[in-house]
Amino acid sequence: RTRRSIPGADGNAWSQATTVSQPNSNSGGWHNAGTNFGSADGATANRSIGADAWNKGNNGNHNLDEEKRFPPELYGTFVLLFVTALCLHADQNLAAPNLSAIAEDFQMTPLQKDTRLGGMVQFGFFLIGGAVSLLVGPATDQVDRVSLLSAVVCSACVPSLMMSLWVPSTKAGFFYFFLARICTGIAIGGSFPVLFSLVADIFPASQRGFVSACISAATNVGAAVGGMMSGIVGPRWGWRVPFGIVAIPALVCAVLVRLLLTDPRTERNKKRAMDNGIQNPAFSAWMGTEEVSSAGGYVRMEELDFMKFKRILHVRTNMLIFAQALPGCIPISCICTFLADYLAVEQGMTVQASTAVTAVFGVSCLCFAVTGGIFGAQLYTSRKGQLALLMGCASCFAALPFMLLVNSSRSAVTSSSGRPTAWAFFLALIGGCAAVTGPNVRAILMNINDSEVRGTVFSAFTLFDDLGKGLGPSIISAFTSLLGRRVSYTLAFSLWWLSGAILICLRDSLQRDGARGGGSLLPFKSK
Repeated sequence: RTRRSIPGADGNAWSQATTVSQPNSNSGGWHNAGTNFGSADGATANRSIGADAWNKGNNGNHNLDEEKRFPPELYGTFVLLFVTALCLHADQNLAAPNLSAIAEDFQMTPLQKDTRLGGMVQFGFFLIGGAVSLLVGPATDQVDRVSLLSAVVCSACVPSLMMSLWVPSTKAGFFYFFLARICTGIAIGGSFPVLFSLVADIFPASQRGFVSACISAATNVGAAVGGMMSGIVGPRWGWRVPFGIVAIPALVCAVLVRLLLTDPRTERNKKRAMDNGIQNPAFSAWMGTEEVSSAGGYVRMEELDFMKFKRILHVRTNMLIFAQALPGCIPISCICTFLADYLAVEQGMTVQASTAVTAVFGVSCLCFAVTGGIFGAQLYTSRKGQLALLMGCASCFAALPFMLLVNSSRSAVTSSSGRPTAWAFFLALIGGCAAVTGPNVRAILMNINDSEVRGTVFSAFTLFDDLGKGLGPSIISAFTSLLGRRVSYTLAFSLWWLSGAILICLRDSLQRDGARGGGSLLPFKSK
């Protein structure tokens, strides 16, 4: 920006902060305005005083923001967003505990169960959802985010509710099941850019790490609670019932979001339009003044700036976070898609018992995500390099418990009554340390990127995330046909080591990009 001095405006902050050194022959009336055209010493003194006052004001505002606590008036907003994320992601793992029952209902062979329900459905669920997020991201930077979030949630719960009521028990029923899962994947993929962009504008900067940790934990808790409920309800009342149970509260949340929340950016735009006092858009266009967008809530395709995707990759921290998402999400897809069925079929557990193991993992993820997010926020403000080390070590360590779980003997993880042993619960419990990474990388993306590109950043991040979750089951299914389940799952969990190594590489770039704050993209805005 160019700071200008206004003649005769004594006490003006901009003029006091600006000093231009010129030859000694000039010492005009600008002197009293805080600008000295006379001696070099006077210019230096005025520049020093103006700069000190400017820095003092900025530091005072910065300290005030840092000391700001969680505003009580935002408690209701926080709870509603938390519950909405939880209900939306509760749909994600509803099929996993009843995979064998669904395959039998759709008349599939055991191989088709892995390739179609495990591979093809997950591929469509995450890959198409990730592709849609590329459109949702730029749209998030343009349209009202509250309306967009409500529409995204409805696009998931309505098809799931219809599927639970009308999908036939035939081979053709798989096609309808597949379409409904794709709609849910679109909603989950599109929700991340909207949620985290909205959170970054609603909550103060000092609370973004905590809120990001809670929203990330809500996704893990929702998936765990949904899977546990499906494992309990599905064998008793059928695999369709859990989808209807989850869809109803999600639909209620979508309505409440639309009625109770407001987008701060929309309110600012409305206030700016009122302050400008433009009553006649045709007259303003004739005068050549800046066009003011209408508050209709729609967006034209030419307003979507897809060049932002190229610009955000110039930030090294963004690039490394995107790179670690692909190998880091393949192990998660293995747990969500195959682990419950593996424990039931290969390790001899009951469906309810195998679901309990994945539920313990989900609860552990909640604890690690919240505590890791809070501790990570403290490290980010003081020792950013150690935050990268924390995330990398947590990802590398998380692979070991699950490798032991799938390679242990049946007697070590399953009791004679078909229940999990304490060893199985312990491995699932410490495996939740993988959740330390999620809230911290999202908080980093919120802090190093400007508000105008956060939606685009999170849509790109969601795409890389969904590539791992979507391609993971297909890749694992291909290796399963060659190497068997145990070896394939072990190789999948080893990818956490690659993800952890990439996260450790953030130590240098995070220091540099974090120091610039939201200005990491400033050198590329003109491109």
